[in-house]
Amino acid sequence: MKKLILIATALLVLITLVPAMIACDGGEVETTLPETTETVPETTEAPTPEPIKLTDGNKPLYTIVRPDESDGVFEQTKKLAEMLKSATGVDFKNTTDFIGWNTVRDPEAYEILLGFTNYDETAEVMKDLKYFDYAVVVRGHKIIITAYTDSSLKKAVNYFRDNIIPLITKGEDGSCVIEAFADGIYRGKYNIDTVTLDGNPLQNYTVVYGKGTPAGEAAALKVVEVLATATGIYLPMTDDKTAETDCEILVGSTNRAASAGSDSVANMCYNVSLQSGKLVFDCRSLATAEAAARKLYASKMSSGANIELTSGQLCEGTLLKETEFPMTAGSDIRIVTYNVLKESWGGTETSARAEVFGAFLDVYMPDVVGVQEFCEKWIKYIPSHLGNYKLIGTVRSDKGISYSSIVYDASKYEVLAQGCETYSYHASAACRNMSWAVFTNPKTGVKFAFISTHWDFGNEDNKQQMRKVQAEEMTKKIQSLKAEYNCPVIITGDFNCNNTSESYKYFMSINGMVNALTNSESYYNAKGTSSIDFIMITKEDGVFKGYRKLLENGLDVLSDHKANLADIDLIP
Repeated sequence: MKKLILIATALLVLITLVPAMIACDGGEVETTLPETTETVPETTEAPTPEPIKLTDGNKPLYTIVRPDESDGVFEQTKKLAEMLKSATGVDFKNTTDFIGWNTVRDPEAYEILLGFTNYDETAEVMKDLKYFDYAVVVRGHKIIITAYTDSSLKKAVNYFRDNIIPLITKGEDGSCVIEAFADGIYRGKYNIDTVTLDGNPLQNYTVVYGKGTPAGEAAALKVVEVLATATGIYLPMTDDKTAETDCEILVGSTNRAASAGSDSVANMCYNVSLQSGKLVFDCRSLATAEAAARKLYASKMSSGANIELTSGQLCEGTLLKETEFPMTAGSDIRIVTYNVLKESWGGTETSARAEVFGAFLDVYMPDVVGVQEFCEKWIKYIPSHLGNYKLIGTVRSDKGISYSSIVYDASKYEVLAQGCETYSYHASAACRNMSWAVFTNPKTGVKFAFISTHWDFGNEDNKQQMRKVQAEEMTKKIQSLKAEYNCPVIITGDFNCNNTSESYKYFMSINGMVNALTNSESYYNAKGTSSIDFIMITKEDGVFKGYRKLLENGLDVLSDHKANLADIDLIP
């Protein structure tokens, strides 16, 4: 469980992908959760039977234990160690709660358990805490300083500094003790006192996510956190491999029958319902899961202290601002090129961006998309969001992965041939290649060849030479596809050189193509702008009817590149 909290912290940046206001039932509802305030602490005036001995002379008796995977707790660990050293003159060691094959814990060991550790002693204290509460208590040989959130843990450490550190005294032999220790429990304030779901108390529920569902665990955690913020109740989580119970909150696609709606809900849309005691979040990602939970609070749970929910639809909504974009008049096909940004090169969490990409397909309905930096994580998360589309070109001829691949509408097109070839001169085999395919539409008779590519970056002499070689090899591929299949050839990609560069000018002088950026009959935006992302067609085979950079529905922040769209009238 503690690991999930850390994951959620890291994923918080993803909320920039979605608007703060979520539409529901044709209107807008403010989804901001209530502020929580702190009341006077509760203390149990029951000192331990004897003083707590912290040091034996200049030797520390206690070890500080923190969660293994928590960067946020590490700062509080340093702070606690510094205040103990200042009070005793002794350095206290710290370690993590990591559990290995040979880990054996001693319940009699003298330890300060800091934060949401996986110790039983921490769990016992936390079961009586609400989300913004925190505790500083002694249980046997364990001093437990804990809270669910980083902000509350910081307050708990400050409490220890202000109320416990002053109790430390030093004996004649240099040993330091805490003379007395009263349990300190701080309680947060929550707008909601009770919540029942078809008569079942919320605290009886477990949040369930699909074991094999991409981002399922992270999406479930978002629901847990929103409900905890509103009610103070931090619900347990489990995957759907566990036995089914009556009191479950289902998030996304699971093997429970009540979750069937998550398989059909549109990308970046959600629906929340109560079905015979089960609270069901039909959604596809953590972004929509959080939006759904916030809407549930705003529309059904913010009006009073005691909330009673009964079976039926509770709320629905979408994160989409633009829901359709018709093809330019006179066009036959729609093509997009998009560098979606590899996560390790600066992209935010791919699991949420994959849903944004899926929504882009739903709204703009391109025939084919040339994608770049479609790395391993994209390949993992994108399939559940593709709908009628398929992904090809992810494997090179040498069996290595290709980051320049192709997404196409499989409900319209058949693939006659496909392949992926690496440039002979490059800085990265994964990036610098050409994925290609030949598509045909059996109903309309339309046929065209398509290439997605990503050239090398940089102005150094060797990089200029790499692009020259890549320009020549791509031109050769264009010509061979044209000759073999006797059809238009469309190319897309991140060329890492703009339309005024020498590399671009050389490429255009040898390839016989026209560029949508500079040769479209109409522009929805971006007219006269420079770019390094291009859509081109063999000049005798088509006319660009419309050109646009896509900025709505989170596409403006999905990547450091903008998607480029071109509508094409193919010449018979």
